[in-house]
Amino acid sequence: MKVFIALFLLFLIEGTWAAIFSWHYVTPFLYLTLIGLMYVSLYGRWESALGFGLVFGLLYDIVYTDLLGIYLFTFSLIPLLVSFVLKYIGENFFSVAITFTFMILMFSFGIFSVMTAIGGTTMTIQTLLVEQIPGTLAVNAVAIALLYVPMTRYVAPRPVAKRG
Repeated sequence: MKVFIALFLLFLIEGTWAAIFSWHYVTPFLYLTLIGLMYVSLYGRWESALGFGLVFGLLYDIVYTDLLGIYLFTFSLIPLLVSFVLKYIGENFFSVAITFTFMILMFSFGIFSVMTAIGGTTMTIQTLLVEQIPGTLAVNAVAIALLYVPMTRYVAPRPVAKRG
């Protein structure tokens, strides 16, 4: 329950960021919910990240888009990929930051590709690459660094004291 509350808080902060700064293509997107889900999949259980990804992906689709399923699918897939990739690379701050940032890049391209295919955006690939992606990656890299210690401590399972 505490992980759900933390992810919901990140969802609200992300929505507040979007409401305040969403006035142009240049505005960087802050994907706090996705970052939180990636931390849950890495330091918690990936099954929990899958379930939370489905719940928050559906919530994201309902609140922010007109098309159900895009964020539902990606919020479930990206944390699983992070979990499996970092299992083989190793877990330290730099590998986590680079992998998370790369997955946010893949997430942005995936969402852009689907929205372009269905005609849901008028943004060009040049606008995405020049104006949107650099700011988005920078803002999310800062968020990944700021959330590293709190999320690793908050999500990691605590050992249960044995009786006897």
